[in-house]
Amino acid sequence: MQAALTKTEIASHAASLGRPISGALAAAILAVTGGCRSTVEVALDAAQKVSADVPVTKIVGDAVRAHQVDALRSMADSEQTVVALAHFGVGADLDVIADLVESPTRDAASILDDAIAAGLLSPAAAALPDTDRALTDVMGSRRLTAVLTRLLEYRCKTDTLDDVTAVKLVRAGIRHPELATFLQHAAGAAAPESAVVLYDCAVDAGADRRALAAARGETAALLGDLASAQRLCDTVLEDFESADELELRSAVRISAFIAAESGMTSRSADLFTWLGADRAGADAHLGVAACLIAGDRSGADALSTGNARSAAPPTSSGAALTLLTDGLRQSIDATSTAQTTAAANTLMRSVSLSPSPSRLVTPDSPAAIAILFALHSGDLSRAESLSAAALAALPLRHHQRQRIALLQSWATMLAGDLAAAHSRVEALRIPSSHSRDQLFLHGIRVGLARRSGDSGSLLKAWDDAHDVISRYSVDLLSLLPLGELWLGAVRVGQPERLSHLLDRADAIGAGLDEPHAWTSALHWYGVQAAILAERPADLVPHARALAEAAESNHYSAALAAAGRAWLGVLQGRPDVAEVETAGHSLARFGHSWDGARLASEAALRVEDTRAATALLGLARSLRQPTAAAASETAAPSSETKGSLSAREAEVAELLVLGVTYREAGARLYISAKTVEHHVARIRRRLGAGSRSELLSMLRAMGYGTGSVDL
Repeated sequence: MQAALTKTEIASHAASLGRPISGALAAAILAVTGGCRSTVEVALDAAQKVSADVPVTKIVGDAVRAHQVDALRSMADSEQTVVALAHFGVGADLDVIADLVESPTRDAASILDDAIAAGLLSPAAAALPDTDRALTDVMGSRRLTAVLTRLLEYRCKTDTLDDVTAVKLVRAGIRHPELATFLQHAAGAAAPESAVVLYDCAVDAGADRRALAAARGETAALLGDLASAQRLCDTVLEDFESADELELRSAVRISAFIAAESGMTSRSADLFTWLGADRAGADAHLGVAACLIAGDRSGADALSTGNARSAAPPTSSGAALTLLTDGLRQSIDATSTAQTTAAANTLMRSVSLSPSPSRLVTPDSPAAIAILFALHSGDLSRAESLSAAALAALPLRHHQRQRIALLQSWATMLAGDLAAAHSRVEALRIPSSHSRDQLFLHGIRVGLARRSGDSGSLLKAWDDAHDVISRYSVDLLSLLPLGELWLGAVRVGQPERLSHLLDRADAIGAGLDEPHAWTSALHWYGVQAAILAERPADLVPHARALAEAAESNHYSAALAAAGRAWLGVLQGRPDVAEVETAGHSLARFGHSWDGARLASEAALRVEDTRAATALLGLARSLRQPTAAAASETAAPSSETKGSLSAREAEVAELLVLGVTYREAGARLYISAKTVEHHVARIRRRLGAGSRSELLSMLRAMGYGTGSVDL
């Protein structure tokens, strides 16, 4: 028996016949013939009737199907049945053919050999493209359906039905309760990519469309198709009076996930509140978490009551959800370092018990919440280790990967590795419908641009964030990106664009009685926003809130101390020791950039030259954490130094450190306009095409590493 021809062999054969064809046409012929030699010859003959490759595929397909129809019509009815059975999954299994074909006119093996030679079957007696259409044309729908129904019933009786055959039978028009049941069960065990096809086929085979709506919605949600998932779940919710409790619970859970992904956690909370504790069962824990995250403590309390929750079996996933809600409550209510530590421990245990990877969608995962709490606590190493472990456990296309990857990138940005953070986020492809991930993505991009000192990149990152800002509803877990966007808005002079989100954040804090462990980070952003806007009075309420939070955890205490230091600087009475301590504390918790700014601003306001120099040195070390190790190799050579004048070198040093023209002028006792002239001359001398390029060139020359004596 001859093997099927490959695309290369088809092209070579055509050339040997003096009829060369393109690679694209060879591929098209392979697709319609499966490489069977007899039908390849038919296709090549047909291809000569047209002069271009574009319409030739239809000519080739029509010729091959006409050839198959002629070959089938030359066969007896029983022989056509043998071909149909082989095509729909029986192959060369002569025992099955013998059981299913009555009164064969001749030996089944000979029939199969002739069918293969005629290009009706592959060399392995398997299906070829479009043979089913030829079978329908010759046998007629009624007779073919009878044959295939007999095959289906045989497969079900002998427990030999497989997914591929089942799908082919559905696509051939077979509707049968056993086929629908098989496909439904197969979909429940399949990967999402396969499950979506199997569920669709189950419906086509006669399964109850409404009964499968929630399961199909979950599959769509796992694949990121939020619109289809919501449409399917809505059919259950709209008919809730006739839906059974499990269907209804699934539809609510999936819809709550979609709402959270769409940046509307308050809707997630509303869905669970509507469902109620008794109907929610073990999913009531998810509802409690959603309500707390949305700032609805009363809703969380209502869902914490009810008999269904206590009746749930003590599975590991159920225990993980219990620990999740307990940990969230502890983190919100924590007023001491010990309580904050206990909350972190509870959330970590929730992560340990969570099944991974989960085939169910939930509004958020224990891993994501634990990572976020670590970030809010300033524990970057724990955030990084949790992120790495979660990503290692998740399949490449799992729906949770993007969220975890974004949180890992956030930790990397706070740790000061801006290049790695930028590389990670740029590798992500996040659909616009996933507003929650979009908010974190744009928050990171604005944060990276702000830290790089590139005003052009910052403006673009801010402009790109407008869409998600306009449609997002802030919750407890989105305060970090809100803070970065807040500073970006102030930097570009558009703080009013964030006012609705900031008001919502205030409402969430009030609804949860000011959860210090979560809100301290946003109050720190508020301190920075007041400084950037040059509105010291706006700083006071945030500094006061940080002072109240200082007892709740070490991170809040460090932020409170830094807030006090900033107040002293802005009031013209900087405490050098306090600034130095605050700068080092900020760096320890991932705010080295903010610490450097505090130190450099304080340096402008102290009268003692030695203290000012020490503070600028601190600013350099915080802004460039690796500067000390790199100073020997990165310091400017005498030749490089000579390319700039002494004054230009001083300006370059301050420019790289992120000092404004006004600040640099005050430090060097020249006007801001003079500083601007110096920068313009430096840019012309170095041939820099943009500010970002200028900063990169100056860093490469060693400026910003403490090499210039200021």
